[in-house]
Amino acid sequence: MTRRTRWDRLQSQYHLIRDSLEGEDAIKDQGQLYVPKPEGMSAQNYAHYLDRGCFYGAPEMTLRALVGLALRKDPVVSLPPRIEPMRLNATNEAAPMSILIEDAVREVMSMGRFGILLDFPAEGNTANTVPHLSTFKAETIEDFDTGFVDGKKMLTRVHLASDQDFEGADVIYELILEDTIYKFRRFIRDQHKNRVDVGDEIIPTVNGRALDFIPFVMVSHEGLRPEHVTPPFLSLCQVALSHFKNSCDREHAIYLTASPTPWVAGSISADKVPTQIGAGAIWTLPEGTEVGMLEFQGAGVAAQKELMGEKIDTMATLGARMLSVTMNRNETIDTATQRTRSELALLHGVVVSVETALNRLLRLAAEWVGDNPDEAAVTLSRDFIESSMEPKMIEQQMKLYLSGIISRATLHENLQKGEIVRADRSWEDEKDMIEEDGGDISAIIGTRDE
Repeated sequence: MTRRTRWDRLQSQYHLIRDSLEGEDAIKDQGQLYVPKPEGMSAQNYAHYLDRGCFYGAPEMTLRALVGLALRKDPVVSLPPRIEPMRLNATNEAAPMSILIEDAVREVMSMGRFGILLDFPAEGNTANTVPHLSTFKAETIEDFDTGFVDGKKMLTRVHLASDQDFEGADVIYELILEDTIYKFRRFIRDQHKNRVDVGDEIIPTVNGRALDFIPFVMVSHEGLRPEHVTPPFLSLCQVALSHFKNSCDREHAIYLTASPTPWVAGSISADKVPTQIGAGAIWTLPEGTEVGMLEFQGAGVAAQKELMGEKIDTMATLGARMLSVTMNRNETIDTATQRTRSELALLHGVVVSVETALNRLLRLAAEWVGDNPDEAAVTLSRDFIESSMEPKMIEQQMKLYLSGIISRATLHENLQKGEIVRADRSWEDEKDMIEEDGGDISAIIGTRDE
């Protein structure tokens, strides 16, 4: 498969997923792209045929539920002082870090690709300027190359669609590594699809030095490797579209056959042909004329209904069943957690990849401004089901502490894991709050803390 063919196929898949997530109106707006017009059907009848269909919104419901599970607990974000402003202003669109994390999880979960570029503002930089993150959706990452630099495989070229235009043509960004120097270029394609560079070449620098790598990561549910991956929601959206086609066919069949239709057989003059039907309408027909009603009989519509039911079950298998991840009545927390992790392998992969990508870029941002990169960290929870610690377990934890087997700090960590104490509150912060409330945090006799 050629590079261009692969790209065209990916674009088609991305558009299908976007439209499926947007819902019924977006699918219908595409007309024959998704639902071909039956042979012989007029344009007007096709419009009615398409309008009668009902799109089953399993993709959007599934994605909303999975993102909710991934962010059930608020991410813990730690930033050193110089890049602390990124907490509330992380992206080139002034979005806070919390929104960036949610967008990244949603995009990687559904599309399988999300691009993030670490950059400084193009103009007005000062000693106090903070880097920002520019984000790129899957369909805007038009092309890329990789190569080995000092024995490491890394990006050597990336083409990104932008929202800028030049003389009516769309501007494409090129991030390129030439002679181990990172350079930024812009170009358009003319009417013959030939490349035309616009603007000046830029060599971004940090502290007066050019970069020897491209500060761009491509995040997927399979990691940070710059490779083509199959969008996770593709299969679910394809089944949802197939279900919609069946819905159009079934609704059309019911429309044509459900209402009883009268028939008249005999020699009838033009002025005697019935023009009305129903209560109050009287037909005066010649002697010998036969009258009856046509009604649908057969299993065709029922078979369509059964087929649609099968596809709903398939959608449930592909993802919608995750909408109600709960513990069984006779199931322990550990068993439920293990079962859920196996069911939510995709979700776990997305969370790990997004967390890794943001940590890499935030630590790099801290280095750029001279801060401690070890102080920059984003932690996303892996607890996708509620696992609040039961009263008996809390009692056991207290006994371990009072027996001197665990420290008070370890007790605090265990209570965090059991969702009794907030995950983003350290033991030191908890002690300060206890003191402010007038509580006693002195060591208990017989424990290690003494």
